[in-house]
Amino acid sequence: MGPLLEALEQTDKAVVRRAVEELVALAVAEPRVADLLDRRLHAAPRWTVAYALGQMARPSTLCLDVLAHGLGSGDQDLRWATQLLLTDLGKRYPEAEARLQALLRDGSATQRRMAVYCLRDIHEGQDAGAAGIGRAPAFLEAMRDPEPLVRVAVVTSLAKTAEVSAEALDALTRAATGDADARVRNAATFAVKKLAAARTRAP
Repeated sequence: MGPLLEALEQTDKAVVRRAVEELVALAVAEPRVADLLDRRLHAAPRWTVAYALGQMARPSTLCLDVLAHGLGSGDQDLRWATQLLLTDLGKRYPEAEARLQALLRDGSATQRRMAVYCLRDIHEGQDAGAAGIGRAPAFLEAMRDPEPLVRVAVVTSLAKTAEVSAEALDALTRAATGDADARVRNAATFAVKKLAAARTRAP
């Protein structure tokens, strides 16, 4: 385990990826691997350790905090790896989804945008009547986010849902004509047309 733990400190992404994969596989038969990583994370809260630990056990508050920090990284590969892991964790653990909901309010612009994608994928495939993102107050609030790319992420996510609330549809309609950013207006126009067509086809 020593070399694998040391490999988590490397800058070579391929080396880190292999180390994570081997540690996760080892943890299946040896539960103490997760305990060792948890202690290591508390000693030095590094993303690589949290990323490995998040694939082994229910994430602690510290693990979620470190992963949330990674969601705002300037490294695109790291961001999307974190997004996939947090999406998986959010589907299984309510505290992971709650952390993402908090990021919608309190995170950086990048964290807020990535949290939108996580929450979208967590609720993907829900029944139309489920309380998914199409009816979530947090998403309606995010339609007023000061960062245009966050608003674009919300709009495109709502366009993929089976059903949205009347309030969300009204917000999309207003954004289609009145948002200050052309990217948001274009995305909202497409979303309104798509949702309207879906309602027309509904029995």
